[in-house]
Amino acid sequence: MNERDFLTKIANRLGRDYATQTVPVRNAFMNTNGSAHVLESPHELTAQFKRELMTLGGEVRLVSDWSAVPTVIQEWLSMLNPRRVGVWGGDFIKEYALTDVLAPYELTVWGRECGVDAYQHVEVSITGCSYAIAETGTIVLMSTPERGRSVAVLPSVHIVLINQDQIRPRMGDVMKNLSAQRTALPSSVHFISGPSRSSDIENDQTIGIHGPAAVFALIVENH
Repeated sequence: MNERDFLTKIANRLGRDYATQTVPVRNAFMNTNGSAHVLESPHELTAQFKRELMTLGGEVRLVSDWSAVPTVIQEWLSMLNPRRVGVWGGDFIKEYALTDVLAPYELTVWGRECGVDAYQHVEVSITGCSYAIAETGTIVLMSTPERGRSVAVLPSVHIVLINQDQIRPRMGDVMKNLSAQRTALPSSVHFISGPSRSSDIENDQTIGIHGPAAVFALIVENH
């Protein structure tokens, strides 16, 4: 069965005679003009994001500029004392001036030659993000060849670096942005709201089952 026949068979099961040739337009984002007060100032958004993520069990730290990032990362890594640390590939380490901070640890850098298998022994990961959502304390990651989804999913602890201007008021604001770039979206857009938790078994909540058991967010207020 070729691709055309395969898609036509699916279309038939969905009640259509043929497979569509163009992507259907769907306004798959929420209304962002609700009646509730929408926070707009960076200070308000940052304060709400911090409050919501800490309510979910996350740790949040604010710094005034990027020069303070290595110091906070070093402090957190000293506290966590991991053997192996994982980070995004590309220019991530250089961009955030983490070379000296990461030197004492075994380092796994995501890339074309270092994928999922290498991350099974990583204890702490460090990434940036695409967005953060104030209303829910959520961070949003978009995967690329150098920014694999596994970096933020497999380790026990996830440290995320956030520019203050990446914080949006609501989920709908992020979905609207994603909808506008739907033709260029990556294979994975990952929404993370605090440490992983599950109550699948006998409604007994367990932390760290499907992802990191701890999330640390470092927000830089003036980018």
